[in-house]
Amino acid sequence: MPTLKRIWGMMKPYKRWVVIGLSLQTVVILCRLISPYVTKAVVNDVITGQQYNLLYPLCGLIVGLTLLRGLCTFGRAMLFERLGQNAAWDLRTGLYAHLEELPSEFYDKHRVGEIMSRMTGDLDGVRNLLSSGIITVYDNALNFVGSLIFMMTMSWQITLMILAITPIIAVLAWAFNKRIRPIFREVREQNAVLNTRTQENLAGMHVVKAFAQEPHEEELFNKENNKLADMHLKVTWVWSNFVPLMDFLGSVCTPITLFGSMLLLARGQIDIGTVVGVTGYIWMLVNPMRQLSNILNMVTQAVTSAEKLFYYVDFGASIKEPENAKTPEKFEGHVVFDHVNFSYGNQMVLKDICLDVKPGQTVAVMGATGAGKSTLVSLLGRFYELTSGSLKIDGIDVREHSLKPLRRQIGYVMQDTFLFSDTLAENIRFGRPDAEMEKITRSAKVAQATEFIDHMPQGYETVVGERGLGLSGGQKQRVAIARAVLIDPAILVLDDSTSAVDMETEYQIQQELKEVLKNRTTFVIAHRISSVKNADQIIVLDHGEIAERGTHKELMAQGGIYYQMVMDQMSSAVKVD
Repeated sequence: MPTLKRIWGMMKPYKRWVVIGLSLQTVVILCRLISPYVTKAVVNDVITGQQYNLLYPLCGLIVGLTLLRGLCTFGRAMLFERLGQNAAWDLRTGLYAHLEELPSEFYDKHRVGEIMSRMTGDLDGVRNLLSSGIITVYDNALNFVGSLIFMMTMSWQITLMILAITPIIAVLAWAFNKRIRPIFREVREQNAVLNTRTQENLAGMHVVKAFAQEPHEEELFNKENNKLADMHLKVTWVWSNFVPLMDFLGSVCTPITLFGSMLLLARGQIDIGTVVGVTGYIWMLVNPMRQLSNILNMVTQAVTSAEKLFYYVDFGASIKEPENAKTPEKFEGHVVFDHVNFSYGNQMVLKDICLDVKPGQTVAVMGATGAGKSTLVSLLGRFYELTSGSLKIDGIDVREHSLKPLRRQIGYVMQDTFLFSDTLAENIRFGRPDAEMEKITRSAKVAQATEFIDHMPQGYETVVGERGLGLSGGQKQRVAIARAVLIDPAILVLDDSTSAVDMETEYQIQQELKEVLKNRTTFVIAHRISSVKNADQIIVLDHGEIAERGTHKELMAQGGIYYQMVMDQMSSAVKVD
């Protein structure tokens, strides 16, 4: 019920539409309910009573009721379909906006295929309930109740005979819902698992082919696919046990009505017109009983789907702006880590980080894989929440900053380079959609990207594939550097940004960046000593702690971890097989 109430709450903006639609359907139902009374009059007054002058008016009334019912049905159908689509649009748009607000931690734990399954299949299940399910429930409920009332006015004895079996139907419906709902939940979960595997395999198809693992991946896909098929068969098995019984109970109403009518007719307690009229209500009583299984199936699927969607909606954004968020009058790029600790789950990633970076300084962060380098710079934009300590940018704790202005002042060249399926120009101007072409080409020149862009078929208008497909790793990194440079940030983060380019190109990028980095706070994460040796300050992380800090010359003199890194790289460079 709480889930159904929330689904119904989605209709609040369209209350007028709901009222009009249900009113139209009420007219449709009344037209149906009146028809047997007209039929009774035809039998009693025209055929038996020989009042033939009433034939044409009564036939005209039947035709009029049919036309009115058809017009109202058309209007109601169009109205509720529009309502369902609008409500689904609201939910889809709101959910997407909410997903954008969720922290990076959410996407670390939830797979893209699963989220896509919620946004498509589950959302469509809710839409079906809103566009056709509500009216189906209303139509069958009102038909059932209305026909019982009208039958009661004709013959209360027959009505009571029919009502005798309704408790059995109610118990069966409850039992069916109790059994089918957990299975539907399993089906939706397995459907998300299958979508995730499909999405991951298609996205990584080049890797699958490179390692000739098509048979293995096909086997895994078939395993998940078979699970889904078995679950659907389980649903069918439960369904097939329930539906025939419901059909039987619904069909029993017909002989009960006929048998009772004949007994009452023989005793002279009803007339032949009443018998005909009562039989006219049999379908209106039987059909809702037969449709009960379909209604429960539809509602259960919609509720199960809605529960998954509302899980995302209720997944609160753990990173929120305070009510009185602050923004510096001017971003200078003064960054201070004050005893910062950060843990991911139960794992401590950063321990007691103290670092003071003055505006315009370049800080290099080095360390082994998993030392916490990327995590350190991700805290700048508050993509994760500190466990303890404080991180201030221009004197304001990041937890008090207005998020979007803060992030617009940080240019990220991320370790995992991501490009959109769009033109090279649009990828570069992503952070500044209104950037002129002159600025785009200037940024590309700094990143040494003009070298390959000028040789592309359509130059800057060349469309790259998904995630930058069609470009080499080094080319993607250079586009990402141009994208970060274009926004002219106060803080620039280069997270292993030249790992895929050759050393000559890296040197050229570094020369171009010298002018860009002036008066700009820069964090450089790199493994090559050539990328960090000119930094104002170098810190070496070891298991989340700052093990060493200083300039290249100072650290070399210490002869510690940094010194060993330099020696290892130098020996590798001069080593001859």
